[in-house]
Amino acid sequence: MSTGQPLFTVATITYNSGKWVSQAIESILCSSFTDFELLISDDCSTDDTWSIIQGYKDPRIRTWRNEQNIGEYPNRNKVLEAAAGKYILFVDGDDILYRDSLRNLSEYVQAFPEAGMLWGLNPQLFPFYVFPYLVHPKESIKLIYQTMIPISTIGFGEMLFKTEVLRSCGGMSEKYKIGDTYIKKKLAIITPVLFVPIGLIFWRQSDYQASKKIANGLDGFFERVSIDKEIINHLSFPLSGKEKDVIVRNIRIGVVKIFISSTMLKGHFYSFFVLAKKIELSWNDLPLLFKKGDYSYRPSPVLGEPLMNKYHFKHHVLKDS
Repeated sequence: MSTGQPLFTVATITYNSGKWVSQAIESILCSSFTDFELLISDDCSTDDTWSIIQGYKDPRIRTWRNEQNIGEYPNRNKVLEAAAGKYILFVDGDDILYRDSLRNLSEYVQAFPEAGMLWGLNPQLFPFYVFPYLVHPKESIKLIYQTMIPISTIGFGEMLFKTEVLRSCGGMSEKYKIGDTYIKKKLAIITPVLFVPIGLIFWRQSDYQASKKIANGLDGFFERVSIDKEIINHLSFPLSGKEKDVIVRNIRIGVVKIFISSTMLKGHFYSFFVLAKKIELSWNDLPLLFKKGDYSYRPSPVLGEPLMNKYHFKHHVLKDS
């Protein structure tokens, strides 16, 4: 690790992660790239998580235990506040960092210093780019709202943030339970995003995760409606006029279809009438149930001619042995 500012802060938040936290910590410490600090914030676990964390002695590690449970996003913000790295990557207490991820990320950020955020995405879903590819706000928003590509489903483990950019926007929102969706869309309207191949970490999934529970229910639906409304009305929203109108219409069509299919079509008539006000549904919206959104946006419409940069075409200078 360098004596100055580390390139990366690896942020690990834990809560009752005793079964897996050793794997998380050891995978980070075994990284092939060593210019990082590891911050671990335990959210007042009631199992043996904290005692396991205390067993690791490494100069790159800083740890603390919250006196009371403050919740996921306040805990992420606590680590963000303490971070010294130029970039911050969240590797939670039940995740595993792949050995070469930081090394690969270091090459990406050196080649694209203007990127405020990196997203790990499946390249096969983006045949119009050669990854890594830098995408600017107008294009990011069109990809999110004018294609059917599931960009918004990536979680924290596939996002690297420039620390100062994340801080400048207030950090993680503590009013949304699907805060990864919110911060992804919020930063996409204000900073260039670098698309890189997916696979930064192994993200452990289970049926008990809070994010899964809310994402699959009406609570998650209403949060997404609120997030999209906030994004569209943000002063920095990069599109206007007809381009913005298309996105507003796409969002509204999707809201109407999902809401009616989740209530009326399942026989939940009471829920329909009680909850319709939350999305400001009117009778004039009902014809949208039979409309199709415009998801035709493609950055490069010609198959076989993807957009690319010089990243893969720069020769390395070989030193004499």
